[in-house]
Amino acid sequence: MHIEAERAILDKRSVSCLRVLLAALNAKYVHTNLALRYVRAGIRAEFPDVILKEFTINDSPARIAGEIYEAKADVIGFSCYIWNLSETLAVIRLLRLVCPETRMVVGGPEVSFEPAEFLSCHPEIDAVVRGEGERAFLELVRSWNKGQEPEKVLGVAWRREGKIIVNQEHAQLHDLNQLPFPYDEEEDLQGRLVYVETTRGCPFNCQYCLSSTIAGVRYLDPERFRLLLRRILGYGARTVKFVDRTFNVHKEHSMRILDIVREESKPYPDRGIRVHCEIAGELLDEEWLAYLRSYPEGLLQFEIRVQSTHEPTLAAISRPQHFKRWRHYVDEIREFGTIPLHLDLIAGLPAEDWHSFRTSFNDVYAVQPDMLQLGFLKVLRGSGLRTAAKRYGLIYAPDPPYTILQTKVLSHAEILQLRRMEDLVDKYYNSGRFFYTLQEFVPFFPTPFDFYNRFANYWREQKWFELSWKGKDLFAKAWEFALALRDETSELRIEAARERVRDALRFDYYLWERPHVLPEFLKPTVPGSKAGVEDSIRFDHRWAELIPEFKTMDKRRWSRTTAIAYFSRDIAGDSQGMGAQSVEAEKDKDAQAERGVWYLFFYQGRPKAYRYPGTGED
Repeated sequence: MHIEAERAILDKRSVSCLRVLLAALNAKYVHTNLALRYVRAGIRAEFPDVILKEFTINDSPARIAGEIYEAKADVIGFSCYIWNLSETLAVIRLLRLVCPETRMVVGGPEVSFEPAEFLSCHPEIDAVVRGEGERAFLELVRSWNKGQEPEKVLGVAWRREGKIIVNQEHAQLHDLNQLPFPYDEEEDLQGRLVYVETTRGCPFNCQYCLSSTIAGVRYLDPERFRLLLRRILGYGARTVKFVDRTFNVHKEHSMRILDIVREESKPYPDRGIRVHCEIAGELLDEEWLAYLRSYPEGLLQFEIRVQSTHEPTLAAISRPQHFKRWRHYVDEIREFGTIPLHLDLIAGLPAEDWHSFRTSFNDVYAVQPDMLQLGFLKVLRGSGLRTAAKRYGLIYAPDPPYTILQTKVLSHAEILQLRRMEDLVDKYYNSGRFFYTLQEFVPFFPTPFDFYNRFANYWREQKWFELSWKGKDLFAKAWEFALALRDETSELRIEAARERVRDALRFDYYLWERPHVLPEFLKPTVPGSKAGVEDSIRFDHRWAELIPEFKTMDKRRWSRTTAIAYFSRDIAGDSQGMGAQSVEAEKDKDAQAERGVWYLFFYQGRPKAYRYPGTGED
């Protein structure tokens, strides 16, 4: 486009209203920015020329700046968090050089506190929207559109003739039902992680969290949520995450929301819809168990923020809870087998040293959640722990995300080791690939924490953390660790443990993928009388009783969809677990160990393992 044409468009636009561009640098492409969608919906009536653009923190700042520049916006608003602030500022600095007249605005939790200091450090930014920004941003743009300074706009900090002015804070919106629908524009949400909310605020006062700065909890009318959910499901949404800080804060409200989720997902039975909620374990009770027991399988996923089970730490962060009192509710939900559970821990909290964190880790690990999320304290601007940092000896990174480096009772070296352990928890536990292997490995050590600590030490000694590994490599690393184990009291004991680990590794390997070539260390020793019987096992008519597809597949397809493997013992029978089904669960295990066990692995959908009905027969 020629420069003269661009100027003509800008002159014509200035007569009506400003062009506004809202931008977010998300952590991943699949994420959606809920805050900017609220802002867009709120200003569209007055400023219809509004554009929303989402990027990721992995995109080139130059590419992002170039795409934003070509939109020729008069006002650009950026959504800022601890994970994207540095990258966002890099983009803004580039834009300021080529868009000297464009107003640059930032908002979000990372810039809402100490706005004067922030503007002083970043002269390329014109204004900061503090706190909840739906109304403040609209009023800010409205004042600029009128050619006025935002002197009377509540909830903003801005510049006037080189001076930074911080206006009075905006009162919170009391009624969430006055908010516009954030997903007001049709968009393709297939494959995206779609964020929604039904509450704002939190009943707790956790000093590491910014929700502690906001009093009270506000609720969205459930029927209004129904309309929103119906809309995003119509746009193709499959994974929906509630950003409610404590989803189960009000039992009647949250159960009604889950009723709506169940009702509105019925028209999409094959989409695999799942909603993710963060809940407080201490708010669970028998009524919740009764409700969840009949909830549709796979539709709901819970994240439970334990953070610590160490009482002095819980007192320091103003989060009293009694894990041992409510843990049995979590155990029962896990036993349902229909609701995946994620449990969270935070390392680096005040008063929690290496030994007490070891206890917290073991307490949570004993629940056997589907995912154990081991995070590290972020000393956020505006949080209570930021104010009390000196009291607790909190030393943290000076730049976002302000990750803890050491505390009065936890050294930097210990935190580095916990980071290595976190890496292995993700690779081996959270990946779900090593369910049976870990059941053999972990009991060999005093506690689960000790296993991961020892495993991390071995990885460090081998310098494996410095390299990138594929999934198959992780099996080999686990076996090398098994070979390196020593037991001064009994070499026979360690040899027996190694063989059990190898059997379990092979079982997990088959559950992960259908192997074309089995790694040498996983190849079994099959008794001579048992060798060469794979085909007779594979095509045994009794599989039809367990696997309906057996009747519908020809031999070639059945062969490509299955694998046959021999094990010295009944892996799944010893420990019923992920993806494994035992046909003869009550067989005498000692007799099975003598005879060995054949398994058929079925690779259609999620891999499953079936013990051969003829195991033990001549």
